Amino acid sequence: MNIPAEVIPFTLYLLLWCLAMLRNLEYQKVPQLMQQDAAPQEPESLPPLSVIIVCHEQCEALRRHLPLVLEQEFPSPFEVIVADLNSTDETPLLLEKLQEQYLNLHVIRTPESARNVSPIRLAITLAMRSASHEWVVLTHADCQPASPHWLTHMAQACVRKPETQMVVGLTQLTHLRGWRGLCCRFLQGWQQVMHLPWAKRHGAYRLLGANLCYRRSLFFEHRGFAEHANLLTGACDIMVNQHSTARNTDLCLHPQALLLQEVTDSARHWSQERLFFMETRRHFPHRLSYRIRYARHVLLTWFFTLSTALLIFLCTAHQRYVLLALVVLLWAAHAWRRTLHFRSAMEALGQRPFPVALPLLLHLVAWWDIQAWVRWRLTNPRTFQKKPL
Repeated sequence: MNIPAEVIPFTLYLLLWCLAMLRNLEYQKVPQLMQQDAAPQEPESLPPLSVIIVCHEQCEALRRHLPLVLEQEFPSPFEVIVADLNSTDETPLLLEKLQEQYLNLHVIRTPESARNVSPIRLAITLAMRSASHEWVVLTHADCQPASPHWLTHMAQACVRKPETQMVVGLTQLTHLRGWRGLCCRFLQGWQQVMHLPWAKRHGAYRLLGANLCYRRSLFFEHRGFAEHANLLTGACDIMVNQHSTARNTDLCLHPQALLLQEVTDSARHWSQERLFFMETRRHFPHRLSYRIRYARHVLLTWFFTLSTALLIFLCTAHQRYVLLALVVLLWAAHAWRRTLHFRSAMEALGQRPFPVALPLLLHLVAWWDIQAWVRWRLTNPRTFQKKPL
């Protein structure tokens, strides 16, 4: 019995199509998580919080965003600690004026003589030591809460489970324009779609954004940043990767707990963030399984596209038009379901969907990763480290 040459490739393609459709269903997990977190909660006693913000030469960002943090409608006591990395602009004057206006604002300045210690890690450590409360919220100077109830929802997530020791919140990039801005918004949304269900089930792989609630005792129990004190960036990413588990980590996905991060130079943010994350990732001790899952998603996109193109070529060359119609129909069904599920996930995250550019953007993820990896390999390792004074 002679089997047509196209049957075996079509059978393999059908198997690949089933895997791709199952992958598309994973996009639906994010709206489900968001819906669960948006459900009304019974009022309960909330723990006091200490908010830590590290800044350097960010006077205008602090002027716009810091009052929104200080004026949070939070039923329990909270303080805001701004760790200034020896700014030479008007940041010290602004902080002095705000201290006169807000009694819950405290300012610390990091010493310039620190040797072989990352300024950011040193600033966070000093702020942790000066914090008055057990629960600490880490964020950035260029972030502002999406609502006056940001701290309330973060604190509610802290007390949902008695074993919780860290809470990961959402951050959304703003002030992005053009093609580069579209790529930044897509990549952050796609990473959150990949990251959030995994963090809920296995523990967080890293911190996406600048919205983290963390127990102060856990920080000092693991000696803070002692293991990677000289790395310039990635402080919170490594800390989350080292200490997060499914048991001690919770997510805060309520829309009113969202932080808006202002990115004015998208090209610089894009290149530097991805380059430095490649170095940060090298120091991750856990979650190899997450990286395997990430690579599987990226490769599946390319394998499915290439196999579709190859099978269309074979069917056309051998004039198997019925089989060709089936392949086109399967591809269209996959593209429609993928767009539908991804759109639902983006809308749940409060971001604009990418229905037209989505196929191109998904295929560019692999290129962006390879590009960042090559740049990382060609960069002097000392670029990522604090140089001795």
